[in-house]
Amino acid sequence: MPAMLDDPTAAIIYRTSGSMPYPTAGTPLPPDIIPRQVILRDRITTATLLPFSSPDQAPVSLVAYLSDQLNREIEKGDTYPMITPLPLESFGPYWFGVFGAVMLLGDIQSPTELLDMERQGRDWEKACLGSFYIKPNYPGRSSHVCNAGFIVTDGARNRGVGRLMGECYLDWAPKLGYSYSVFNLVYETNVASCRIWDALGFKRIGRVKGAGNLKSYPDEPVDAIIYGRSLGGDDDFVSEERFDKIRYYLKYDKYPDGADRAEKSRLRSASLHYSLIPASGDEPEKLMLKGKEVIPDPQKQYEIARTFHLDRHGGINKTTAAIAEKYHWVRIKETVSLAIRHCPECGEPSKAEPARPAASTRHNASRQTSSPPKARSPSPSQQLQQEASGASLPEIEQQLEAYGSSSYQVPEPVYYREGDMPVDPQLMNPTLEHPPSPFLSAAVSTPADGSSAQDTPMTGTNDSKSAMSHLTQQMAHNTTYNPSGRRQ
Repeated sequence: MPAMLDDPTAAIIYRTSGSMPYPTAGTPLPPDIIPRQVILRDRITTATLLPFSSPDQAPVSLVAYLSDQLNREIEKGDTYPMITPLPLESFGPYWFGVFGAVMLLGDIQSPTELLDMERQGRDWEKACLGSFYIKPNYPGRSSHVCNAGFIVTDGARNRGVGRLMGECYLDWAPKLGYSYSVFNLVYETNVASCRIWDALGFKRIGRVKGAGNLKSYPDEPVDAIIYGRSLGGDDDFVSEERFDKIRYYLKYDKYPDGADRAEKSRLRSASLHYSLIPASGDEPEKLMLKGKEVIPDPQKQYEIARTFHLDRHGGINKTTAAIAEKYHWVRIKETVSLAIRHCPECGEPSKAEPARPAASTRHNASRQTSSPPKARSPSPSQQLQQEASGASLPEIEQQLEAYGSSSYQVPEPVYYREGDMPVDPQLMNPTLEHPPSPFLSAAVSTPADGSSAQDTPMTGTNDSKSAMSHLTQQMAHNTTYNPSGRRQ
């Protein structure tokens, strides 16, 4: 699970920007970064993430094992960009020089216990599940932006190790003084890694075309995705682990191993809202929240969003609302937005729109007796705007035709660019009756021959209504909108 771009043989860069104090070689870790106990995907096995601020703090045999694991990944040639394996003497400073963490089986309270495990001849191939580092992504004034690299060992695949290390990274990185994370080089063929970062709230902030000449794709350069995410603050993502714990509690009516008092309270509270539908035939077991199926898998989330969008090519709001009737996950709208951007029809840039006619041209066109031209189909960007405003241009034109009369002709439809304010049908309704204003003493009338308007006195109630109706028509003719949405 690489996210790196730096040179493994370069000098160590320490953070020198952001919050104080700045770390140096062998600096003691912050007091709130301590061994972290986690439960693997089977909801039974306990593991511990142990932090280190120097390669000298980890057993030599463990460092050697992790170096071998990284070199195997480099030899595979599909995830890391390096070609030449890294020597052991270079791996230690590269991986643990600023900050490194190791995940081991069991409940371990202190890194010093590893020295006893080494003396006892512990088999790291069975005990070690993975490791990751945290270091500045840039030097100097931008060194508060961090980067990370991950290793999941051969014997720990498909056990949720990568996801757990990613969650721990998001917890520890801000405590080390970093405020933003950038993953420079995640090949899009590395599906497992992409799924984790998408699920943990990272944004795809860039793409490097043809960045990887990988072994599995020798004749087809692979794009690399650049991920970015703010660190610290309130995280609004819900981890797969949390849903797994709820599922486990509902299924076995007992708490997962390692659950503390606060977590037990959360599980009891969740059981009031969640339910579990057992597997039946080809249907898998389903976790339900108030009648909606919970979808924790980000890949399945995207597939659902894509299916719903392709059904009718609806906009963001309509597609999100349709999904929310049957399914539940956090950030549905963001998943839908991603699906729409990748849609071959809706994701294409809209074609250049014709220039809007001047106000005088539209005003003269509104007096013509010829029928209005056919409405053109709005572009995807117009569709999104129309959904937000609650009305589409064809609907507005139909309303205008319904209120048409011999003295009022439907003006030529105007297609607004993205950001313009759509015309309110209420302003275009010539039959609305308004009470006469005490401040209005004259109404503007437009002769049929198009000559200049004259003021006429308002006499009596019926005349007032007629004048007001005619004035409303005239306002509809003369009302235009500028791009900022202000009426002119």
